[in-house]
Amino acid sequence: MEEKVVPINKNKEPEIDSTGFLIKQLESFPQLERAVLQLSLGLGEPFEILHTTDEIAEILNESKETIKKNLATGMKRMRDICAKERLRQENEDAYNEIRLQMHNRVIKKLRSLKEEWKLDNISQVTERIMLAFFKNDI
Repeated sequence: MEEKVVPINKNKEPEIDSTGFLIKQLESFPQLERAVLQLSLGLGEPFEILHTTDEIAEILNESKETIKKNLATGMKRMRDICAKERLRQENEDAYNEIRLQMHNRVIKKLRSLKEEWKLDNISQVTERIMLAFFKNDI
């Protein structure tokens, strides 16, 4: 009977969708910057309605220059946050891949020891290894 190796991240929570991530990040932005980005990117109420700089200036009762300035600083801040998050996710993915490879190697080794030692299951192999490891401490 072929035993299946279970991936480490089998119960991992799904990644946050990009719209949800952007909305969450906007919560920490200054109020005017947040409002400009929400309207510009279609993240405000109602969703998915993109506004031009002129429309945003009219809606927020601000000058076009103020809107452009806040849009530029807000977009730079959001780019920096997204780049940092992307790097964090890449590092986490690489770490998880290494853990998965190590996990699979351990399982393979335990299976081969089970066969070599003619035991019924991997739990018996693990028990034997633990007893040998802790023989002086038990």
